[in-house]
Amino acid sequence: MTRIYTRSGDQGESGLANGQRISKTDLLFEAIGDVDELNAQLGMIRALNSSEAVDKQLSKIQHKLFDLGAQVAQYKGNNVDAADIVNLEQWIDHWQQQLAPLKQFILPAGSQSGCAAHLARSTCRRAERKAWQAANNHEIESEVTQYLNRLSDYLFVLARVLNGGDEVFWQSE
Repeated sequence: MTRIYTRSGDQGESGLANGQRISKTDLLFEAIGDVDELNAQLGMIRALNSSEAVDKQLSKIQHKLFDLGAQVAQYKGNNVDAADIVNLEQWIDHWQQQLAPLKQFILPAGSQSGCAAHLARSTCRRAERKAWQAANNHEIESEVTQYLNRLSDYLFVLARVLNGGDEVFWQSE
């Protein structure tokens, strides 16, 4: 890529990986944008985090999210598959073994990296919802929404890990 700008989107349309051009207001682009935003937030967690194990996992997830975004954009290679979902589940199980069981709701608060993980979790949930909405008009494989669903679970557990068990519990008034 010699230039970053192409001018091809100046009329409100953008191209998909399969060559089709659609409106930038299409829900498909909202899903792609949410996945991109999520990926940037994972980069922020990595910048705030000091754990090599967490950084390694987040790096793998960032690469996988790039594949997932391309998949949502109708690219048919390097797809997210069932093994990727199982991988997330294994990481969740590993981290969860180190945490006390929750007996009440927690607020999205705590350390900077923990808060960043909570923010990424909420963005991940939005990306999943947009992917489901876009699937009404576009072909989106079930592994995309499953991966996003499991990733939001991973990010919840990761936020707890990054907060070191120092949870902020919700209190009813």
